[in-house]
Amino acid sequence: MVRKGKWLRLDVEGGGHVFSHLGMTGDWVRVPAGAPEPRFERARLDVLRRGRTSSVRYVDARRFGRLIATDDDIPEWTELGPDPLADGLEARHLSKAFAESRRAVKEILMDQRVLAGVGNILATEAMWMARIDPRSPGASLALADTRAVAKGVRRAIALELAERKKYGATALDSFFVYGRGGEPCPRCGTILSSIVLGGRTTVFCSTCQLRR
Repeated sequence: MVRKGKWLRLDVEGGGHVFSHLGMTGDWVRVPAGAPEPRFERARLDVLRRGRTSSVRYVDARRFGRLIATDDDIPEWTELGPDPLADGLEARHLSKAFAESRRAVKEILMDQRVLAGVGNILATEAMWMARIDPRSPGASLALADTRAVAKGVRRAIALELAERKKYGATALDSFFVYGRGGEPCPRCGTILSSIVLGGRTTVFCSTCQLRR
């Protein structure tokens, strides 16, 4: 199985693929073959290998995930940008994407054609770490700003992975600003602002995140 951003691709023996997008609440759970159906099971894959059967079940409480079986790659997969975790993230890649757009920099970060797998949480945290107002137009960022954003994305991913490894999930109190609108900024104490940007709730500090 191969992961790219929020998509998984399973290459089937003999040709073809199964693509899986977990949505907000989807997950693949490995269970013993013949195990009872877990709550919210939507699909299952039973694999026979070397005489033994293993079973994985797709569970999704809110049904926002997607499963696609096809002979060929799908546009949702081929049009994805680089995955910061799997492919690394260089400032020059972001610099080109920012320079070509007047959209808000946070909206650019969440564009899966630019970076695969960066959603609202990571983008919100990364912008706070970079000390840049998320409403700043992409084209207004200098190279030093772009480097700060790239560093913020890498740091946000590392912190979330560490939380998941330690606790199995990421708790709300582990975030610096995400979900904390109306609370003091952990860096300067200013009350954090909460707005809707690109259809997603965005929390930021109007004092220490400077607008370009």
